[in-house]
Amino acid sequence: MPLTFFKGTIRNHKTVSKSPAYKALLAFYSLFVVFVTTFLLYAGGFTTSIGAGMVFPDWPLSNGSLNPEGWLENQAMLAEHSHRLLGATIGLLTLTLAIWIWVKDSRKWMRILAIASLVAVVLQGLLGGFRVLFNSLQFAMIHGCLAQVFLCMLVSIAAGQSRWWFRELSFPPRGKAKIRGFGLVVCGLIFVQLIVAAIMRHSGAGLAIPTFPLTPEGGLIPEAWNFRVSIHFAHRAIALAIVAVYIYWASRILTTKQLDGRIKLFCGIGLLLLFTQVTLGAMVIWTYRSPIPTTVHVIVGAFLFATTWLITFFQYNPALKTALPTSEEKIESVDFSEVSTGQSHS
Repeated sequence: MPLTFFKGTIRNHKTVSKSPAYKALLAFYSLFVVFVTTFLLYAGGFTTSIGAGMVFPDWPLSNGSLNPEGWLENQAMLAEHSHRLLGATIGLLTLTLAIWIWVKDSRKWMRILAIASLVAVVLQGLLGGFRVLFNSLQFAMIHGCLAQVFLCMLVSIAAGQSRWWFRELSFPPRGKAKIRGFGLVVCGLIFVQLIVAAIMRHSGAGLAIPTFPLTPEGGLIPEAWNFRVSIHFAHRAIALAIVAVYIYWASRILTTKQLDGRIKLFCGIGLLLLFTQVTLGAMVIWTYRSPIPTTVHVIVGAFLFATTWLITFFQYNPALKTALPTSEEKIESVDFSEVSTGQSHS
């Protein structure tokens, strides 16, 4: 009898300690990691904006030290060394997050995502180091793109740990697959834009077309072309496509009845970020790539990508429930094979 009670107590303890239920502390910590990561993104973007990526020729140390002489007085050294310190901090925070999730969360997909984020942050650190050791712009471009993916991983974890994730979401019986699938298309288009932007930034093509919205010749299409002009023009053209596609997708979400208000809220935030991003893109040209607006342009782009992914990711939530269909939809959705065999659940 005592042995049976002891085994039952252990079993109950395991159920409580590792479960898919909402955990306030873990949810707060995962959100905190996302918050701190935004500072890392800003530091990385600012370092690139002022051309300080190679101010230290060594890695992982900076001029052979964790506290290089004069780094607080020199802007380039401050930007790059702060970026490295923040990167190490995010690595430790992500390691803690992954361990915490493996200990406390029983959901397989969440545990896989936690390990994937840990692998990503380690790979991100190595890419940053290779960029310095090999003085490679290719590694710098990959480093910048992976940072966006890493942010989306952390956002997914934070969303999956949030109280909202465990509350029932509603979605209309029709249009779910189309809106969700179109969201993946929008995310893909934004990520292509981020790749083009990374190539443009690291190729020094940010002012290849130095006027906006028209070219110096007064038209929409440049008269003289080279690689830098081409990649810059591609960035503008893809931005125009994103604006059109995003507005269409957002209008579908905002006008869909019975759609959960939380998804509509994030959609509104996404639209705000979209128009802010377009304005910042123009400011980059008008200020001749001033470091502050240029870096903020990078950060808002990352926020737009993460928000768009979050909207789509929420629609894969197992707690997403289909709203009650109308009478017409009920008639169209009847399974007549079940009716004929007497198995209809209606």
